Amino acid sequence: MSKLGLLSSIVALVASLGIATFSASTADADGGACVRKEFKTDLVKEACTGTKDKPGNQDAAKDAMKKFNKAHNIKSCNDCHTKLSPNYELKDDGLKRFNDLGGK
Repeated sequence: MSKLGLLSSIVALVASLGIATFSASTADADGGACVRKEFKTDLVKEACTGTKDKPGNQDAAKDAMKKFNKAHNIKSCNDCHTKLSPNYELKDDGLKRFNDLGGK
């Protein structure tokens, strides 16, 4: 392989890594989009979709639920969810428990 060919391969590799790193860091910076598009609660819907003053994202939804859990002495997300990230699947009684505690 010629020196020019080797050099161009290295430049292409470095450029690809730079683009991949930039893409990953911007996805992390925005908190990641919420996986769900249909919401059963206003709390999570508002946190995911945001407001005109504050954009919504997955991190905002997790923070909102953590505050709710703390206010209602729920020790673990697994009390209501069968699986967490990325879909946060609810147990059969998860939504009922949320509503019984005053969640909307």
